[in-house]
Amino acid sequence: RNIIQPERNVKMKKTALFIILILTAIFLGSIVGNGAENITFLHWLNYGKSISIDNISVDLIIINFSFGCTFSINIAQLILMLGAFFVYTKFSPMFTD
Repeated sequence: RNIIQPERNVKMKKTALFIILILTAIFLGSIVGNGAENITFLHWLNYGKSISIDNISVDLIIINFSFGCTFSINIAQLILMLGAFFVYTKFSPMFTD
């Protein structure tokens, strides 16, 4: 049996944990930010910025492709992503062989 395999499995588990925590933080941060938009003392949680690439179209007569990308982030998402990183640093040592 190869000794490298368990180490690789632990690395995959840690990476999966990190990705799940960050994506959950982004999703929940979006919900919290939008929910706090109309609450006077929490409206600052929805403050954010967007960066976008406008649609780029490629017309090949038979088929037409359009590409575009928008990245937006708000304060609630930033706070929750920092929390997710903190949770990751606390729970990642649990994944050892």
